[in-house]
Amino acid sequence: MFNKTRRQLVVLNSVVLMLFLVIFGIILYVHIEYRLLHQADEAINNTARAMQLSSIDQMLQTDHPEPDADRDTSYLFWDGKGRLLNQYPKPMFSEEEAMELKEHSMDGSVHGVTLGNRAYRMLGFTNSMSEELSGTITHVSYVVVLRSFGDANHMLATLRSDLLIGFSTGVLFSFLAGFYLAGRSLIPIRRSWEKQQQFVADASHELRTPIAVIQTRSELMFKHPQHTVEEESKNIALILKESKRLRHLVEDLLTLARTDSNQLQIHKSEVSVHQLLQEITEQFTLLAETKLVHIRARIEPSILWGDEQRLRQLFIILLDNALKFTPPEGIIEVNSHNISNSIRIVIKDSGSGISEEDLPRIFERFYRGDKSRSRSDGGTGLGLSIAEWIVAAHKGTISVQSQIAKGTEFQIVLPKKQ
Repeated sequence: MFNKTRRQLVVLNSVVLMLFLVIFGIILYVHIEYRLLHQADEAINNTARAMQLSSIDQMLQTDHPEPDADRDTSYLFWDGKGRLLNQYPKPMFSEEEAMELKEHSMDGSVHGVTLGNRAYRMLGFTNSMSEELSGTITHVSYVVVLRSFGDANHMLATLRSDLLIGFSTGVLFSFLAGFYLAGRSLIPIRRSWEKQQQFVADASHELRTPIAVIQTRSELMFKHPQHTVEEESKNIALILKESKRLRHLVEDLLTLARTDSNQLQIHKSEVSVHQLLQEITEQFTLLAETKLVHIRARIEPSILWGDEQRLRQLFIILLDNALKFTPPEGIIEVNSHNISNSIRIVIKDSGSGISEEDLPRIFERFYRGDKSRSRSDGGTGLGLSIAEWIVAAHKGTISVQSQIAKGTEFQIVLPKKQ
Protein backbone atom coordinates (compact mmCIF):
# COMPACT_ATOMS: atom_id res chain seq x y z
CA MET A 1 0.00 0.00 0.00
CA PHE A 2 2.65 2.52 1.05
CA ASN A 3 4.94 1.52 -1.84
CA LYS A 4 2.23 2.39 -4.35
CA THR A 5 1.49 5.64 -2.54
CA ARG A 6 5.18 6.46 -2.45
CA ARG A 7 5.53 5.91 -6.21
CA GLN A 8 2.56 8.18 -6.83
CA LEU A 9 4.04 10.86 -4.55
CA VAL A 10 7.43 10.56 -6.27
CA VAL A 11 5.80 11.12 -9.67
CA LEU A 12 3.68 13.99 -8.36
CA ASN A 13 6.57 15.73 -6.59
CA SER A 14 8.87 15.22 -9.58
CA VAL A 15 6.32 16.66 -12.00
CA VAL A 16 5.73 19.66 -9.74
CA LEU A 17 9.45 20.34 -9.42
CA MET A 18 10.01 19.95 -13.17
CA LEU A 19 7.14 22.32 -13.90
CA PHE A 20 8.68 24.79 -11.49
CA LEU A 21 12.05 24.52 -13.25
CA VAL A 22 10.43 24.90 -16.69
CA ILE A 23 8.39 27.93 -15.63
CA PHE A 24 11.41 29.49 -13.92
CA GLY A 25 13.55 28.90 -17.04
CA ILE A 26 10.91 30.41 -19.32
CA ILE A 27 10.54 33.46 -17.08
CA LEU A 28 14.32 33.89 -16.92
CA TYR A 29 14.68 33.57 -20.70
CA VAL A 30 11.82 35.98 -21.45
CA HIS A 31 13.16 38.50 -18.95
CA ILE A 32 16.70 38.47 -20.39
CA GLU A 33 15.35 38.64 -23.95
CA TYR A 34 13.20 41.62 -22.98
CA ARG A 35 16.14 43.37 -21.30
CA LEU A 36 18.37 42.89 -24.35
CA LEU A 37 15.66 44.15 -26.71
CA HIS A 38 14.95 47.08 -24.43
CA GLN A 39 18.63 48.05 -24.24
CA ALA A 40 19.02 47.83 -28.03
CA ASP A 41 15.84 49.86 -28.67
CA GLU A 42 16.82 52.44 -26.07
CA ALA A 43 20.27 52.85 -27.70
CA ILE A 44 18.65 53.33 -31.15
CA ASN A 45 16.17 55.89 -29.84
CA ASN A 46 18.90 57.81 -28.04
CA THR A 47 21.00 57.86 -31.21
CA ALA A 48 18.04 59.02 -33.31
CA ARG A 49 17.23 61.85 -30.88
CA ALA A 50 20.86 62.99 -30.83
CA MET A 51 21.01 63.01 -34.64
CA GLN A 52 17.78 65.00 -34.94
CA LEU A 53 19.15 67.66 -32.61
CA SER A 54 22.23 68.14 -34.82
CA SER A 55 22.81 68.71 -38.50
CA ILE A 56 22.44 65.37 -40.25
CA ASP A 57 23.55 66.87 -43.57
CA GLN A 58 26.99 67.77 -42.21
CA MET A 59 27.53 64.10 -41.27
CA LEU A 60 28.00 63.34 -44.96
CA GLN A 61 31.03 65.63 -45.32
CA THR A 62 34.25 63.77 -45.88
CA ASP A 63 35.95 65.39 -42.90
CA HIS A 64 33.06 64.63 -40.52
CA PRO A 65 33.66 61.62 -38.28
CA GLU A 66 31.27 58.71 -38.50
CA PRO A 67 28.41 59.23 -36.07
CA ASP A 68 28.98 57.04 -33.03
CA ALA A 69 30.84 54.58 -35.20
CA ASP A 70 31.00 51.19 -33.50
CA ARG A 71 30.69 47.64 -34.59
CA ASP A 72 27.04 47.37 -33.44
CA THR A 73 25.44 50.47 -35.01
CA SER A 74 24.96 51.24 -38.71
CA TYR A 75 23.49 54.29 -40.49
CA LEU A 76 21.85 54.63 -43.91
CA PHE A 77 21.15 58.05 -45.49
CA TRP A 78 18.71 58.82 -48.37
CA ASP A 79 17.96 62.02 -50.23
CA GLY A 80 14.53 63.29 -51.15
CA LYS A 81 14.51 61.34 -54.43
CA GLY A 82 15.01 58.01 -52.64
CA ARG A 83 18.67 57.62 -53.58
CA LEU A 84 21.07 56.06 -51.09
CA LEU A 85 23.58 58.76 -50.25
CA ASN A 86 25.85 56.99 -47.83
CA GLN A 87 26.10 54.40 -45.09
CA TYR A 88 28.30 53.91 -42.07
CA PRO A 89 30.36 51.89 -41.64
CA LYS A 90 31.36 51.43 -45.25
CA PRO A 91 30.41 49.27 -47.08
CA MET A 92 27.85 47.47 -44.95
CA PHE A 93 24.81 46.70 -47.09
CA SER A 94 24.17 46.30 -50.80
CA GLU A 95 21.73 48.70 -52.46
CA GLU A 96 19.08 45.96 -52.60
CA GLU A 97 19.48 45.29 -48.89
CA ALA A 98 19.45 49.02 -48.13
CA MET A 99 16.19 49.50 -50.04
CA GLU A 100 14.66 46.52 -48.26
CA LEU A 101 15.66 48.04 -44.93
CA LYS A 102 14.15 51.38 -45.88
CA GLU A 103 10.86 49.76 -46.84
CA HIS A 104 10.70 47.94 -43.50
CA SER A 105 11.43 51.10 -41.51
CA MET A 106 8.67 53.30 -42.88
CA ASP A 107 6.33 52.70 -39.92
CA GLY A 108 8.50 54.93 -37.68
CA SER A 109 8.86 52.41 -34.83
CA VAL A 110 11.72 50.26 -33.63
CA HIS A 111 11.40 46.67 -34.75
CA GLY A 112 13.52 43.71 -35.74
CA VAL A 113 14.66 42.68 -39.17
CA THR A 114 16.76 39.81 -40.50
CA LEU A 115 19.04 39.90 -43.52
CA GLY A 116 20.45 36.50 -44.31
CA ASN A 117 21.73 35.24 -40.98
CA ARG A 118 22.14 38.72 -39.53
CA ALA A 119 19.59 40.16 -37.10
CA TYR A 120 19.09 43.88 -36.43
CA ARG A 121 16.91 46.28 -34.50
CA MET A 122 15.98 49.14 -36.80
CA LEU A 123 14.44 52.64 -36.70
CA GLY A 124 13.76 54.96 -39.65
CA PHE A 125 13.00 58.68 -39.36
CA THR A 126 12.73 61.79 -41.54
CA ASN A 127 15.26 64.61 -41.28
CA SER A 128 13.50 67.47 -39.51
CA MET A 129 15.66 70.08 -41.30
CA SER A 130 14.04 70.68 -44.67
CA GLU A 131 16.49 73.21 -46.11
CA GLU A 132 20.00 72.55 -47.33
CA LEU A 133 22.77 74.38 -45.50
CA SER A 134 24.70 75.11 -48.71
CA GLY A 135 24.75 74.03 -52.26
CA THR A 136 27.76 71.75 -51.74
CA ILE A 137 26.11 69.67 -49.06
CA THR A 138 23.53 67.14 -50.15
CA HIS A 139 20.38 67.28 -48.09
CA VAL A 140 19.53 64.08 -46.17
CA SER A 141 15.82 63.41 -46.29
CA TYR A 142 15.59 60.02 -44.55
CA VAL A 143 17.81 58.11 -42.12
CA VAL A 144 17.76 54.48 -40.98
CA VAL A 145 19.63 53.51 -37.80
CA LEU A 146 20.32 49.83 -37.27
CA ARG A 147 21.79 48.07 -34.29
CA SER A 148 23.15 44.58 -34.63
CA PHE A 149 21.33 42.02 -32.53
CA GLY A 150 23.67 39.16 -33.42
CA ASP A 151 25.59 39.14 -30.13
CA ALA A 152 22.33 39.25 -28.22
CA ASN A 153 20.93 36.37 -30.26
CA HIS A 154 24.13 34.43 -29.64
CA MET A 155 23.74 35.12 -25.92
CA LEU A 156 20.12 33.98 -26.05
CA ALA A 157 21.11 30.82 -27.94
CA THR A 158 23.74 30.08 -25.30
CA LEU A 159 21.14 30.70 -22.61
CA ARG A 160 18.74 28.29 -24.30
CA SER A 161 21.45 25.62 -24.38
CA ASP A 162 22.28 26.22 -20.73
CA LEU A 163 18.62 26.06 -19.77
CA LEU A 164 18.22 22.82 -21.72
CA ILE A 165 21.21 21.31 -19.93
CA GLY A 166 19.88 22.66 -16.64
CA PHE A 167 16.47 21.15 -17.32
CA SER A 168 18.03 17.77 -18.15
CA THR A 169 19.94 17.92 -14.88
CA GLY A 170 16.82 19.17 -13.16
CA VAL A 171 14.90 16.06 -14.24
CA LEU A 172 17.32 13.88 -12.29
CA PHE A 173 17.29 16.33 -9.39
CA SER A 174 13.47 16.43 -9.45
CA PHE A 175 13.31 12.64 -9.29
CA LEU A 176 15.75 12.46 -6.37
CA ALA A 177 14.04 15.36 -4.58
CA GLY A 178 10.62 13.81 -5.28
CA PHE A 179 11.80 10.49 -3.86
CA TYR A 180 13.10 12.23 -0.73
CA LEU A 181 10.00 14.39 -0.26
CA ALA A 182 7.73 11.40 -0.77
CA GLY A 183 9.57 9.54 1.96
CA ARG A 184 9.32 12.52 4.30
CA SER A 185 5.64 13.09 3.61
CA LEU A 186 4.85 9.41 4.24
CA ILE A 187 6.32 9.50 7.75
CA PRO A 188 3.29 11.17 9.43
CA ILE A 189 0.93 9.17 7.19
CA ARG A 190 2.61 5.93 8.20
CA ARG A 191 2.51 6.93 11.86
CA SER A 192 -1.18 7.82 11.61
CA TRP A 193 -1.88 4.54 9.87
CA GLU A 194 -0.03 2.57 12.53
CA LYS A 195 -1.89 4.44 15.27
CA GLN A 196 -5.17 3.77 13.52
CA GLN A 197 -4.36 0.08 13.17
CA GLN A 198 -3.35 -0.08 16.82
CA PHE A 199 -6.52 1.80 17.78
CA VAL A 200 -8.70 -0.66 15.84
CA ALA A 201 -6.86 -3.64 17.33
CA ASP A 202 -7.17 -2.26 20.87
CA ALA A 203 -10.83 -1.38 20.38
CA SER A 204 -11.55 -4.85 19.03
CA HIS A 205 -9.77 -6.39 22.01
CA GLU A 206 -11.65 -4.22 24.49
CA LEU A 207 -15.01 -4.94 22.84
CA ARG A 208 -14.31 -8.67 22.62
CA THR A 209 -13.96 -9.14 26.39
CA PRO A 210 -17.38 -7.85 27.56
CA ILE A 211 -19.12 -9.40 24.56
CA ALA A 212 -17.54 -12.79 25.33
CA VAL A 213 -18.55 -12.53 29.00
CA ILE A 214 -22.14 -11.58 28.11
CA GLN A 215 -22.38 -14.40 25.57
CA THR A 216 -20.88 -17.01 27.91
CA ARG A 217 -23.09 -16.07 30.86
CA SER A 218 -26.18 -15.99 28.66
CA GLU A 219 -25.43 -19.48 27.33
CA LEU A 220 -25.00 -20.74 30.88
CA MET A 221 -28.40 -19.36 31.83
CA PHE A 222 -30.04 -21.08 28.85
CA LYS A 223 -28.58 -24.40 30.02
CA HIS A 224 -30.70 -24.14 33.15
CA PRO A 225 -34.05 -22.70 32.06
CA GLN A 226 -35.66 -24.04 35.23
CA HIS A 227 -33.51 -21.83 37.48
CA THR A 228 -35.11 -18.85 39.14
CA VAL A 229 -33.89 -15.27 38.79
CA GLU A 230 -32.42 -15.51 42.27
CA GLU A 231 -30.44 -18.58 41.33
CA GLU A 232 -29.06 -16.85 38.24
CA SER A 233 -28.52 -13.52 39.95
CA LYS A 234 -24.73 -13.89 39.79
CA ASN A 235 -24.81 -14.34 36.03
CA ILE A 236 -27.35 -11.55 35.57
CA ALA A 237 -25.26 -9.16 37.68
CA LEU A 238 -22.17 -9.96 35.66
CA ILE A 239 -24.05 -9.48 32.37
CA LEU A 240 -25.34 -6.12 33.62
CA LYS A 241 -21.85 -5.04 34.71
CA GLU A 242 -20.29 -5.96 31.37
CA SER A 243 -23.18 -4.32 29.47
CA LYS A 244 -22.56 -1.07 31.31
CA ARG A 245 -18.85 -1.32 30.63
CA LEU A 246 -19.57 -2.01 26.95
CA ARG A 247 -21.88 1.01 26.78
CA HIS A 248 -19.22 3.28 28.31
CA LEU A 249 -16.61 1.94 25.91
CA VAL A 250 -18.79 2.52 22.85
CA GLU A 251 -19.63 6.05 24.02
CA ASP A 252 -15.94 6.84 24.50
CA LEU A 253 -15.08 5.40 21.09
CA LEU A 254 -17.77 7.49 19.43
CA THR A 255 -16.53 10.60 21.23
CA LEU A 256 -12.96 10.09 20.04
CA ALA A 257 -14.09 9.22 16.51
CA ARG A 258 -16.05 12.47 16.34
CA THR A 259 -13.12 14.47 17.66
CA ASP A 260 -10.85 12.95 15.00
CA SER A 261 -13.27 13.95 12.23
CA ASN A 262 -13.97 17.38 13.77
CA GLN A 263 -17.65 16.50 14.05
CA LEU A 264 -17.82 17.03 17.80
CA GLN A 265 -18.51 20.67 18.47
CA ILE A 266 -17.94 22.73 21.59
CA HIS A 267 -21.06 24.69 22.62
CA LYS A 268 -19.76 27.56 24.70
CA SER A 269 -21.60 29.59 27.27
CA GLU A 270 -20.83 31.22 30.60
CA VAL A 271 -19.87 28.49 33.08
CA SER A 272 -19.55 28.87 36.86
CA VAL A 273 -16.58 26.60 37.36
CA HIS A 274 -16.71 26.79 41.16
CA GLN A 275 -20.35 25.62 41.23
CA LEU A 276 -19.64 22.83 38.76
CA LEU A 277 -16.62 21.61 40.69
CA GLN A 278 -18.47 21.85 44.00
CA GLU A 279 -21.37 19.77 42.64
CA ILE A 280 -19.12 17.04 41.22
CA THR A 281 -16.94 16.97 44.33
CA GLU A 282 -20.00 16.44 46.55
CA GLN A 283 -21.13 13.55 44.35
CA PHE A 284 -17.73 11.88 44.58
CA THR A 285 -17.54 12.51 48.32
CA LEU A 286 -20.42 10.08 48.82
CA LEU A 287 -18.63 7.47 46.73
CA ALA A 288 -15.32 8.14 48.49
CA GLU A 289 -16.86 7.52 51.91
CA THR A 290 -17.63 3.93 50.92
CA LYS A 291 -13.90 3.43 50.23
CA LEU A 292 -12.83 5.39 53.33
CA VAL A 293 -11.20 8.02 51.09
CA HIS A 294 -11.27 11.66 52.14
CA ILE A 295 -11.87 14.46 49.62
CA ARG A 296 -10.78 18.00 50.43
CA ALA A 297 -11.83 20.93 48.28
CA ARG A 298 -10.65 24.55 48.15
CA ILE A 299 -12.52 26.19 45.32
CA GLU A 300 -12.48 29.91 44.52
CA PRO A 301 -15.39 31.55 42.68
CA SER A 302 -14.51 31.63 38.98
CA ILE A 303 -16.32 31.92 35.67
CA LEU A 304 -15.14 31.05 32.17
CA TRP A 305 -16.54 30.79 28.65
CA GLY A 306 -16.79 27.12 27.74
CA ASP A 307 -18.87 23.99 27.28
CA GLU A 308 -20.39 23.03 30.64
CA GLN A 309 -21.14 19.41 29.65
CA ARG A 310 -17.59 18.79 28.40
CA LEU A 311 -16.05 20.43 31.47
CA ARG A 312 -18.25 18.25 33.67
CA GLN A 313 -17.00 15.21 31.75
CA LEU A 314 -13.40 16.38 32.23
CA PHE A 315 -13.69 16.75 36.00
CA ILE A 316 -15.54 13.44 36.35
CA ILE A 317 -12.80 11.60 34.43
CA LEU A 318 -10.03 13.02 36.63
CA LEU A 319 -11.86 12.51 39.92
CA ASP A 320 -12.92 9.00 38.90
CA ASN A 321 -9.29 8.09 38.15
CA ALA A 322 -8.14 9.58 41.45
CA LEU A 323 -10.77 7.62 43.38
CA LYS A 324 -9.93 4.34 41.62
CA PHE A 325 -6.25 4.44 42.53
CA THR A 326 -6.44 5.94 46.02
CA PRO A 327 -6.35 3.33 48.81
CA PRO A 328 -8.49 3.48 51.97
CA GLU A 329 -7.62 6.39 54.28
CA GLY A 330 -6.12 8.15 51.29
CA ILE A 331 -6.75 11.80 50.44
CA ILE A 332 -7.94 13.50 47.25
CA GLU A 333 -7.49 17.27 46.99
CA VAL A 334 -9.44 19.48 44.59
CA ASN A 335 -8.13 23.03 44.31
CA SER A 336 -9.27 25.80 42.00
CA HIS A 337 -8.11 29.41 41.93
CA ASN A 338 -7.87 32.34 39.56
CA ILE A 339 -4.57 33.34 37.93
CA SER A 340 -4.66 36.48 35.80
CA ASN A 341 -6.99 35.67 32.87
CA SER A 342 -7.08 31.92 33.53
CA ILE A 343 -8.29 29.37 36.04
CA ARG A 344 -5.95 26.76 37.50
CA ILE A 345 -7.54 23.50 38.65
CA VAL A 346 -5.47 20.92 40.53
CA ILE A 347 -6.71 17.41 41.32
CA LYS A 348 -4.23 15.57 43.54
CA ASP A 349 -4.44 12.12 45.13
CA SER A 350 -2.31 10.06 47.49
CA GLY A 351 -2.77 6.89 45.46
CA SER A 352 -0.47 4.35 43.90
CA GLY A 353 1.04 6.82 41.44
CA ILE A 354 2.30 6.34 37.90
CA SER A 355 5.71 5.02 36.98
CA GLU A 356 8.18 7.30 35.25
CA GLU A 357 8.18 5.18 32.10
CA ASP A 358 4.37 5.21 31.87
CA LEU A 359 3.95 8.93 32.57
CA PRO A 360 4.62 10.21 29.00
CA ARG A 361 2.04 7.78 27.56
CA ILE A 362 -0.95 8.16 29.87
CA PHE A 363 -2.87 10.31 27.34
CA GLU A 364 -2.54 7.65 24.62
CA ARG A 365 -5.70 5.78 23.75
CA PHE A 366 -6.15 2.41 25.46
CA TYR A 367 -2.85 2.81 27.29
CA ARG A 368 -2.80 1.46 30.82
CA GLY A 369 0.14 1.33 33.18
CA ASP A 370 -1.63 -1.42 35.13
CA LYS A 371 -3.89 -3.11 32.60
CA SER A 372 -5.36 -5.76 34.85
CA ARG A 373 -6.33 -3.32 37.59
CA SER A 374 -7.83 -0.80 35.15
CA ARG A 375 -9.98 -3.45 33.51
CA SER A 376 -11.20 -4.82 36.82
CA ASP A 377 -12.21 -1.31 37.84
CA GLY A 378 -14.16 -0.85 34.63
CA GLY A 379 -11.73 1.49 32.92
CA THR A 380 -11.51 1.69 29.13
CA GLY A 381 -8.15 3.43 28.81
CA LEU A 382 -9.81 6.26 26.87
CA GLY A 383 -10.72 8.67 29.66
CA LEU A 384 -7.50 10.67 29.72
CA SER A 385 -7.45 10.90 25.92
CA ILE A 386 -10.90 12.46 26.07
CA ALA A 387 -9.82 14.73 28.93
CA GLU A 388 -6.84 15.95 26.91
CA TRP A 389 -9.11 16.74 23.94
CA ILE A 390 -11.57 18.68 26.12
CA VAL A 391 -8.76 20.82 27.54
CA ALA A 392 -7.30 21.44 24.08
CA ALA A 393 -10.75 22.37 22.74
CA HIS A 394 -10.94 25.05 25.46
CA LYS A 395 -7.46 26.36 24.48
CA GLY A 396 -6.05 25.20 27.81
CA THR A 397 -3.22 22.99 29.01
CA ILE A 398 -3.10 19.82 31.09
CA SER A 399 -0.03 18.42 32.83
CA VAL A 400 0.64 15.60 35.25
CA GLN A 401 3.18 14.84 37.96
CA SER A 402 3.36 11.53 39.75
CA GLN A 403 5.49 9.32 41.97
CA ILE A 404 5.03 5.65 42.74
CA ALA A 405 3.32 5.09 46.12
CA LYS A 406 3.05 8.84 46.71
CA GLY A 407 0.26 9.87 44.38
CA THR A 408 -0.57 11.79 41.21
CA GLU A 409 -1.34 15.43 40.52
CA PHE A 410 -3.18 16.70 37.45
CA GLN A 411 -2.99 20.44 36.77
CA ILE A 412 -5.31 22.13 34.31
CA VAL A 413 -5.11 25.75 33.17
CA LEU A 414 -8.13 27.09 31.30
CA PRO A 415 -8.41 30.63 29.87
CA LYS A 416 -11.51 32.49 31.01
CA LYS A 417 -12.14 33.82 27.51
CA GLN A 418 -11.23 32.03 24.27
